[in-house]
Amino acid sequence: MDALVQLFTHSLDPNPNARKAAELELKKVEAHDGMLSSVFQIVASTQLSISVRQAAAVYFKNRVQRHWDSTPVRGAPTVTAIPQGDKDAIKSAILQTLVETTAPIQVHVANALRTIVKCDFPDQWPHLLDQIGQLLQSQEPHQVYGGLRALLEVVRAYRWNNGSKMMEQLAPATLPLILRTGENLLNSDNFSFPRVGEIIYVILKVYKTSMHSELTKHQQTHESIVPWGSFLLQVVQKEIDPANLPSDDEEAMEAAPWWKAKKWAFHTLNKLFSRYGNPSQLPSDMQNYKPFAEHFVQTFAPEILKVYLRIAEANSQGSMWISKKAFYFLCMFFTECVKPKTTWALLKPHVPQLTQSFIFPRLCFSEEDDELWELDAVDFVRANLDPFEEIGSVSGSAATFVQTVASKRTKSAFMPLLEFVTSVVNAYPMERSAKEKDGAFHLCRAMDLTMVNHEKVSGMLDSFFAQHVIPEMKSEHKFLRYRACDLVKAFDHNGMQWSNNATLEAAFRGVMDCIGDAELPVRVVAAEAIGSLIDHDEVHAAMAPNAARLMQELLKLSDETDLDILSPTKSKVVANFGEELLPFSIQLTEQMAESYLRLVNENLESADRDPDGTMELNMDNHEDDKLFAAMGCLNTIFQIIASAESKPDILEKLEAVVLPIVAFTLEKDCVELFDDCLELTDTLTYFQKKVSPAMWHIFTLIYKSFKGAGIDYLSEMLPTIDNCVSYGVEVVQQSSEYKSMLVDIFLTAMTSDQLGITDQVAACKLADVILLLLKGGVDEALPQIVNAVLPHTVDEEKIKADVRKWSVIVVLDALVYNAGATLQVVEANGATAALFGAVTTLLPKLTRVHEKKVAASAIIQLLALEPALLPAALQSNLTAFLVALATQLDGLPDAIRKRNEMLEAFENESADQEEDETSFASSSAGVNVDTSGFEDVDDDHDVLDEENEYMEMFARERAKLRARANGEELEDDEDEDDEFVDEDDEDDELSYESPMDAVPVFEQFRQLLTSYQSERPDVWAKIAAELTADQMQLIQQAAEGKDERVKTL
Repeated sequence: MDALVQLFTHSLDPNPNARKAAELELKKVEAHDGMLSSVFQIVASTQLSISVRQAAAVYFKNRVQRHWDSTPVRGAPTVTAIPQGDKDAIKSAILQTLVETTAPIQVHVANALRTIVKCDFPDQWPHLLDQIGQLLQSQEPHQVYGGLRALLEVVRAYRWNNGSKMMEQLAPATLPLILRTGENLLNSDNFSFPRVGEIIYVILKVYKTSMHSELTKHQQTHESIVPWGSFLLQVVQKEIDPANLPSDDEEAMEAAPWWKAKKWAFHTLNKLFSRYGNPSQLPSDMQNYKPFAEHFVQTFAPEILKVYLRIAEANSQGSMWISKKAFYFLCMFFTECVKPKTTWALLKPHVPQLTQSFIFPRLCFSEEDDELWELDAVDFVRANLDPFEEIGSVSGSAATFVQTVASKRTKSAFMPLLEFVTSVVNAYPMERSAKEKDGAFHLCRAMDLTMVNHEKVSGMLDSFFAQHVIPEMKSEHKFLRYRACDLVKAFDHNGMQWSNNATLEAAFRGVMDCIGDAELPVRVVAAEAIGSLIDHDEVHAAMAPNAARLMQELLKLSDETDLDILSPTKSKVVANFGEELLPFSIQLTEQMAESYLRLVNENLESADRDPDGTMELNMDNHEDDKLFAAMGCLNTIFQIIASAESKPDILEKLEAVVLPIVAFTLEKDCVELFDDCLELTDTLTYFQKKVSPAMWHIFTLIYKSFKGAGIDYLSEMLPTIDNCVSYGVEVVQQSSEYKSMLVDIFLTAMTSDQLGITDQVAACKLADVILLLLKGGVDEALPQIVNAVLPHTVDEEKIKADVRKWSVIVVLDALVYNAGATLQVVEANGATAALFGAVTTLLPKLTRVHEKKVAASAIIQLLALEPALLPAALQSNLTAFLVALATQLDGLPDAIRKRNEMLEAFENESADQEEDETSFASSSAGVNVDTSGFEDVDDDHDVLDEENEYMEMFARERAKLRARANGEELEDDEDEDDEFVDEDDEDDELSYESPMDAVPVFEQFRQLLTSYQSERPDVWAKIAAELTADQMQLIQQAAEGKDERVKTL
């Protein structure tokens, strides 16, 4: 063991070579009997330094997590199994170690225990619960705590595993025991002690975790829910001796054991109601909880509400401090009570007082807000303008409650809220402070959609803004300037009607002044407001001459903040002022490219290196802001490229700026950015209809990436690859290297265990391009391509319908490429009958112009072969194939017509959308909301809204997944029909320039008929004799068809 201690000591050495050597030596000896149990002895030893024990604990946890279960996994490397002797020794000691170790070590031991439980309990560790029970019944607090930590890991191991029904066994066996422990502690003289709070905290984590995905039958019984409910309510109300809490540090108070326990009690009570105890909101797959829910909402929910209202009142009066998390859970429960009629009836009388005394103060600008603003203005912007940051925050939860009450119970609650707002702003500055006016504005922000669309209020907003909001853009208080711009942004975005042009002009001037404000948060929100206001004709006209200056300000702000917040505004400015910005497009793109490289490099430098020396993008908190800001740069660059579509000279210069950042992204394996980067190369090649030498370098990098870290991104790579082949076909034909790369990408995607159905479809689309454009250039690869898809042409799995369809199309492509050689490959595989059976099944389902022309051309090439070259199975079915060919041709004009109609509709829709966007804010109809409905929600009805529809959609998907897992069929599972469905086909068809567009299939058909009638009269006579009159007429109509070029975007 001393040698192992030395190895773990060296693994902490500052010298990277020493660390690496220690890690390699550990790897070398890990399979030895007794090795892992010896490591565990180091973890448990109190004689060794904490740093060595912690290094050993991390190693132990990782080894257990990766190798306790040594069952081989397809595609994964072979694991070094843990000897059974080590497993037995570890299981015999791990509970006591969990009891005796301190927190830094305990967390790793607990994680390892969870893995062992998942693998071995109950079959190979039948006495585990008995051992945990002995700890829980101990009189020693540290033994009880250790037992609870062990039980928590057992429950965690099974919280997602509904199918095993393990929680149904665990709940009655363990929950009554830990409840008694909690009740005894809560009623003891020492209940305020931090150690008691820590134990109750873990008890509540066990209970909350046990109902994560289901509430067991035991937990639904009266004998369980009543005592647990009472216990939870006692915890949230328990007043703790201040002597046992940090007195002068709110952060320390939040982290104190008792407030952690209270947080979990609040969380558990909320979860019981919101997930299981609210009958009107239960989705269809949770209707089994309906009896419990109906009982809960009638008996328990009112009691919870009463307690929560008392806590809120005490806090409002200053007699009780509550943590931020407690405030959040209180607000979330009040919000959940709005939609059910039962709880709304109880909450409704308290809403005015609750809003004014409990909610409103949290919406006012606070000392904490000011401190954050001064300390880190960027963090203030992130916390207040990023919707994800607001989730779980105090102000976010308060605003959510106000928004829900105003929008769901408009008839009874909205106007009183608005009257309170009016009273505050009218009393400023004589009787109300600037911070209180900010709170009133914040209330308006929470009710913005309701205010904009309320028939009695919407018409008064113009005067409200003119009198109370716009003047504050010049306020001496920075936060009022900030909030005024935020209100202009939000209300205008939601379709506020500016009935007076002077008010709109004043708002625009105020926002423009604020873009030059000394305070960064004001500048940022003002820039966002401009993004909304430019939809107005008046603002658009005024901004046009200054669009370049505005864009420079936006770029400067983006560089100051490194946030993605302004990306939509930048993209919108480019989209609205494309012509005005074109002279500056190269300069703007160079600036964004520079910002992009800086952001990505900074993100990479902040990330940890992998053991092999490579780096991945850092997705840790706030570092991902740089990643999203980099994506924003790419999106704005895309808008600039789009605005230069008809300017080849500018596109060429833009490409010279863009391709280096794409190359950088590919070379650094920044896979999270591949989609946005490759959209740029796709657009550049599509607009220019050519492939530059620099773009061919990108093509090579794409190939190298696909063979490495980017293998999962073939679908994103395909459009650029397709364009390189389509617009650079001469270069490809002359380069064996490029052709080899293309074929290798296809074969890898079709055969790799790492890739799936979507990638195989993408590969088939690539083969479609290769075979149709590179005729005579990939002869050697033709057998490999056909052999790769043949098995998929007869795969009957429903989930693989798209792969089956595209595999058949690839074989048809191969017939177009070289019918004779393709037939030889098919015959060699003995697959002729099965393949052409699949072809016959597919043909009637083809609707796209490209697919129909491929099928027609393939059959023409097939029938044009000398009869001696045709397999017997085909020779006997010439008539059927000729009829199938004529049928494809007969449907082609209609397919072309439909495609052209779709294109025309798309162009009209785009024009209408631009017109709508231009006039968006000139009418309150900018947001599609039924304004008449705001007065119609009765208080004696449950509220069912889009959230319920959303939850119901998830319920249906969960039902489908469960049915599939159980091998069941769903009666109404319409999307599972055995049809070839590709949701992207319709959109692809509009922009797709098919290699078949120029192929005159009708002329080829006429030539085929002529050759049969003149060169093979005996064969033609036999075919003609087998045709019905209708079939002959069909063939004659097809022979008269005219080749027509389809339109493209």
